[in-house]
Amino acid sequence: MMNWPRTATKFTQARFLLILLLLAGGCGYAEYEFRLNESKKYYSYLDRIEQSLSPKWAAAGNLMELRVPRQFILIQPPQPVQKEDGSVEASTIDPRQPDYLNLTFPELFGAWETKLRVTKTDGTSEERKGYLYALSNYWQLAGDQASEAGQFVSNFKTYLSEKLQTPVSDERSEIQPGGPPGYQPQSAYDVCSFKGKEIDGVNYSFEVYAKTQGSVIGVLVIVLPEGMEMPQKVSERIPLMLGAFSFTKEPPRQGAEKNATAPAQAAQKNTGF
Repeated sequence: MMNWPRTATKFTQARFLLILLLLAGGCGYAEYEFRLNESKKYYSYLDRIEQSLSPKWAAAGNLMELRVPRQFILIQPPQPVQKEDGSVEASTIDPRQPDYLNLTFPELFGAWETKLRVTKTDGTSEERKGYLYALSNYWQLAGDQASEAGQFVSNFKTYLSEKLQTPVSDERSEIQPGGPPGYQPQSAYDVCSFKGKEIDGVNYSFEVYAKTQGSVIGVLVIVLPEGMEMPQKVSERIPLMLGAFSFTKEPPRQGAEKNATAPAQAAQKNTGF
């Protein structure tokens, strides 16, 4: 019979017996410790995602899914307008479109905004907004723009450069989320930046992340003011968001009607570059 030290607790005894059983089964204490540590890392990573990202948002028809950083709030899509005769028509105003610049984002699926503290060059600070936009060429593939749908990203970059009057910079390819641990599926993104666009006395940067699945392209545009206080709260969450960005890889059938799947997006039907 094994004589336990008087100071040994029941938990210590149980753990020791477990180790003996693992050793007897050929698993080995080192492998047990490795698996235990990996499990701790995995659940810690899952907790980090839950603390960093909002619950999943899905576009109409589940064509796109996204979890944005928690500080961002969804901007509601345009709602149908009821006329005096009782009929309903699509709104001609989309509150998700940027009203701070002469911009109309093409094929817009979703938009979010947040309030951020910004330190100005004179040392004072003020509150400014940041924005997120989700776009896709999905509905272009069904209409008369199908032949140009593959050029969605290059056309969008040209459009942004002209409207912002700012050249594109820092074009690169990234695998996101990058680095270990690889608990989220990684995806290839084409990334570019438009920096130094002044909006009401504060410079803003526009970061464009484009991801391709078959003929379908998804694009995230991140619009943030420069000089943010505690910018890591946003920058650390962006890779997690990119890891949670997904959309259908199946293009619509030719001639499919956007309104039939996404009535709230009817105001976007004629939006283009």
